[in-house]
Parts: sequence; C-alpha cells; structure tokens
Amino acid sequence: MSFLHFLNLVLKNLKWLILIPLVLAATIFYFTRNEKKVYASESTIYTGIASGYTLSGAIKADFYASSNAFDNLLSLIQSRETKQDVAIGLLSEHLFLKKHDPLVMTWGAYDELNKLVPDSVKKVIVKPTLAETRAAIINYMNINDNVIDKIIDSKAPYYSISALNNIQSTRINSSDLIKVSYETNDPFICKRTIELLEQSFVEKYKGLKEGQTGSVVDYFEVQTRKAFIKLDSVEKIFLDFNKQNDIINYYEQTKAVAGEKENLYSLNHALEMDEMASSKSLDKVNENIKGRVYQSLYGSDIINERQKLSDIYNKIAMEEIINKENRKGLDSLKNLASGIENNLKISLDKLNAETNTPNGIPTKNVLDEWLKTTLTFEQSKAKLTVMDKRKKEFTEEYRKFAPLGAILKKIERQISVSEQEYLQLLHDLNLAKLSQQNTELTSKLNVVDPPFLPLKPNASKRIILVAVGFIVGFILVLAIILAHALINKTLLEPARAKKIIDVPLLGIYPLLNENPDFLEKADLRLLQQLLSKIDITNKPIYIGFISAQKGEGKTTIINIIEKELVALNYNVERQLLMPTTEYKQMGITMPLSLAAHQWESEKNIVNRRDNDFILIEFPSLDRMVIKPDFFPPLQQSVLICRANRIWDKRDKEIVSIFTKTTGSQPFFILNGVETDFAEEYIGEVPKKRNAIRAFIKKVVKFEFGNRKSIH
Repeated sequence: MSFLHFLNLVLKNLKWLILIPLVLAATIFYFTRNEKKVYASESTIYTGIASGYTLSGAIKADFYASSNAFDNLLSLIQSRETKQDVAIGLLSEHLFLKKHDPLVMTWGAYDELNKLVPDSVKKVIVKPTLAETRAAIINYMNINDNVIDKIIDSKAPYYSISALNNIQSTRINSSDLIKVSYETNDPFICKRTIELLEQSFVEKYKGLKEGQTGSVVDYFEVQTRKAFIKLDSVEKIFLDFNKQNDIINYYEQTKAVAGEKENLYSLNHALEMDEMASSKSLDKVNENIKGRVYQSLYGSDIINERQKLSDIYNKIAMEEIINKENRKGLDSLKNLASGIENNLKISLDKLNAETNTPNGIPTKNVLDEWLKTTLTFEQSKAKLTVMDKRKKEFTEEYRKFAPLGAILKKIERQISVSEQEYLQLLHDLNLAKLSQQNTELTSKLNVVDPPFLPLKPNASKRIILVAVGFIVGFILVLAIILAHALINKTLLEPARAKKIIDVPLLGIYPLLNENPDFLEKADLRLLQQLLSKIDITNKPIYIGFISAQKGEGKTTIINIIEKELVALNYNVERQLLMPTTEYKQMGITMPLSLAAHQWESEKNIVNRRDNDFILIEFPSLDRMVIKPDFFPPLQQSVLICRANRIWDKRDKEIVSIFTKTTGSQPFFILNGVETDFAEEYIGEVPKKRNAIRAFIKKVVKFEFGNRKSIH
C-alpha cells in the first residue's frame, strides 16, 4: 500500500474517522460530568542508605547493594501489611470521633464512614482511648466474617487496600531521598494517611533491621558463654593435673632433670675412676705392710675408726650431692671426720713406733701412705654409694615424668583449641554488636519534608480523558480501516491482479461513477492498448470477450470498444453466442437455458468479410463447454475481471482450460478499478484542486519539478 493510497483511504472514510471519535469523546464528557475532586499530598524521607555514616566512617558506595536496599524499603511501603496497618489506624481515629470534626475529615467522608460501620459495631470497638479503640479493632478482626475485614478488602474510599493502592513511593533520582505521594477525595484524610504510613513503615523498617542483627548478637552471646565455660573447665583440669603431679613448669622441670642427670652420670663416672684408683693404691700399700703391721692396721680399734670415718664420708657425700644448701650440717660432719682422722693418725703413730715394714721401709712412711689412700678410697666409696641412690631416684623421676608429657600435651591442646574458639566467638560477638549499633544508626529514617494539607484539588483530568477518548476512537477506526484494507484479498489493483491471474495485462477500466472526462480518457487508453496487441492486416479481426463468472462487465467493455472503433471509422460487428442448433455447429454448447440466438443467412456470412472487427461476447466460462475442433478462430481473446472480486483456484483452472482447449492466450482487462490505482495507468483525474492539495499530492508522489507546460 502506497502512501497516496493510504491518504485516499483516509479521505474516503473521513466521516467515520471524525464521527466515531466525536461520539466517544462526547460519551466520556457526559459520564465524567460528576467527577469528584482529587487532592494530592506528598512527603520526602531521608534514608542514608547510599551516602550515610556508620561507626566506621562513611558508607562505601555500592550500586547493587544500595539498589537492593531501596527496593526492600519501597516494597515494605507498598506491602499489604503496611497498608492494612494504615487503614486500621485511620479507621480507629475516625471512629473515635464523637462528632464530625471539619479539621479531621470532610462531611462527605464522615457520612460515608457512618454508612460503612453500623452503630452496633461501633459500640463494640469504640473504647475510651484511641489506643484501646485500635486494639479493639484488631481483636474484632479475629472474628470470622467481620465488618472491618470487609471494608479493608472492598473498594471503599480511604480505608480499603484498593484505595490505599494510590500511594506512590519512588526514589528521587540517585539520592538517599524517597518521595511518598497519595491522592484521594478528602484533603485532611490525604495528609493523615501519609503521616500514618510513615509511622508504620518507619517502625517496621527499624524492627526488621534491628531484628536481623539482634538474633545474630543473641546467638554469639550464647555460643561465647558456652565456649568460656568449656575453656574454664579445661583449664581447671590442667590446674588439678599440675597439683596432683607437683608440676610448676613441666618443660623447665624436665629440662632441669635432664641437665642434672647428665651432671650426675658425669660425676659418677669420675667417682668410679677415683674409687678404682684408690682401691688399686690401697692394695699396693697393703702388700707392703704384710705381717704384724698389717694385723695391727686391721685390728679392732683401727677398723672401728675406719668404719666410723666411712660412715661420716657417706653422710658428707650425701650432703654435698643432695643437700648443698645445708652448709651448717655439712661443716659439722667435716669437723667430725677431721676428729676421727686425727684419732686414726694417733693410732697409726703408736703403731709406727713399734714396727717396720718387711721391705725395710720405714713404717711411718708406709702408714702415712696407707692412711692417705684409705681416706681417699673411703671417700670415693661413700660418694659412689650416694650416687647409686641418687641414680635410682632419677630413674623414678624419669618414670614419673615420661607419661605426664603426653597427657599434659593433650590437655594443653584442648586448652588451645578452646581458647581459639572462645577468642573467635568473642571477636564475632564484638563484630555483631558493632553491626547492631551500625544498624541502629543507619536504620533511622528522617522525614525531611512532612506531608502538607492540600488546599486546592488537582487539575481535572476530564479534558485529558475526552482528548484521549477522541484519539483512541480515531486510532481504533483507522486501525479497522487499515486492517480491512490489508486483509482485502480481492484483485483490487493491476499489480496484484497480474500476480494472481498470471496472464498478460491488456488494460484497466475505472468505476463508471467517476468523472466523465476521466472516463473518456479511460476509453481512449483502453482502445490504444487493444490496438497495440492485434494485427489489422488480416480482416476481419475476431476478438472474443470472456469472463470466468457472470457479471464481470463484458458488455460494458464491448460497448466502449465498439464506440471508440466506430469513432475511428472502423466497421464493427457484435455477436452474442447463444445455445441454438447453428450455435452448436460453431463448437459451443450451453448447458443452461438462454434466449435463442438466430444466426445470419449464408449471404450475410459472406458479407461479414467486409467488417474490420467482429466482437464476440461469450457467456461466462463456468457456464459453457468448448469443443476444440469447432471453436471459431479468434485473433485475440480478452478476459474481463472485476477488481472487487477474489480470484480463486477455480477461476484460474477455468482460464487454463480455455487456453488449452482453444489455443488462444487471453489478455485481461481489470474492470472497476478504484481511482487511486487507475490514475497510475490512465492519468490524473481532471478536476480543480486548491494549492494545498496540489502541493501535498506532489510531495506524496515525489513529482518535484513537474510542470504543465514548457514555460
């Protein structure tokens, strides 16, 4: 569809494009004559979500987190629970009024409330205080099929969820501000509704935020307390273990024991060497003092003194090795040993005066050597005895400390694990408390612009509704017209007809109700197209006019062609084939009964050769049967088709049978073409147009620079 055709389509249906939208606009204007006034109020709330402060400083900008937080807040404002809370608060305040208060609500709203809530219900839910009235309404809503629930779920103004759906909440650009707006028929209720909404959702938002962190803090407090009890019990086990095993510092004690053991074994080795050396020396001295001197040395007095001296040396060794700090006891023992040594020297001096050695060695020298060696031997022997006892004590000490290390390690590991768990939980608890404080700080919403009392109603939308109604009506009618044009499956115009009929196009002819001058141009154009397709050297020229159906306009087209040919001084004869005996001899039979047609005599048939054109009008192809061998010869066959009909498969098959049977390939004329399409083949309709219409047509057809004459 071209733009020109679209404009012509609009012009043809212009009355409907104007009438129906006008009716629709008038209907809207009539039904909105009693439109109620609407009052609007709004409020602005600061959230601090995107750019607020916390205990740790400024909030780091996070687009997705901020967007999610704002979505949660806006969803909370628009939730049913919040709106129901507002409705209950508004209803309780209005029911609590003893009489109409013009500063709270208009008289119309007060009268509407009295109609919604019966007096019997008021007696039940209205209490001495506003808080008690609100609580009574909430309790009353627990009753099945109660009036309050019906009001909230209805479409009643002011108190229903449907009415409160007019509440709008949006974020102001990318700021921390939220704008809440509301529209209703009562200015006082409009303002109060926004105030109650702010109270409700601010409280719910704060409870929601604090509830999240509060549960986390409670959890960590319980877990931290359990971890502390566990740590305390393990440390008590550790303390009891140390007490039971006399442990002050296990690792230092084991280190000290290991060091003493090393020193002890080193000292023991030195003492063993000294004892062995002393023993060998004493044996050597005893060999030198055999005989009476030997017997005297090992007599009862000397032996007794020696034994005493050995016991004293044992005690001295014990004190030196075990109890080094007891200097007083050690000094007394050394003094006692010196006394016994002197007594032993005196006994030896007496013996020295009486005897000599067998080798002739002076007895004094031998006895001095014997005494010295004996003292050394006894000292070494005493020290080894004490050392053996000490070694046994160290062996017991090692046996005691060996298993204690593993047990102590296990207890220390338990303490370490419990301590780490406790410290981690304590750290998490501190973080949770910090988050709780941050939440309390950031969840506080501030109303920076409280709702105002709207004194003037909003501008009426009546004119807008009327305009929209007119536009919608216009678009709807235009859509129907276009849809009808687009789904039109008729032949309509030449280009489409050529594709559908699939035979060559001879020409077109417009509707007969068009401009007479335009029809005259169409007649000439049709004759030009016909003469361009035939050879006029072989006369007479037989032209057959056929149609797939009856009523295609064959007679009209033949009349036009005959008139134009006669005007050119051609001899023209018209024939109309009918079902008679002579007609059948021409090779055509008619299954339907028609008026008889009388053929001319033989003489007239011979005279027919003087005619230039013989125009034969055949009945519709769907009403006749053709005998191929007796069909009259045709120089040209013309198929007449109406533009306002649908060309179906049956029509195409009928034309195909005609072509195959007669051997004549027809041209087709599209009859009854609308002016919009006919102008493309015939020319512009000759009529007066104002300058605007002429200019628009040039623009649409892109005929810039076109002139009617050379100058």
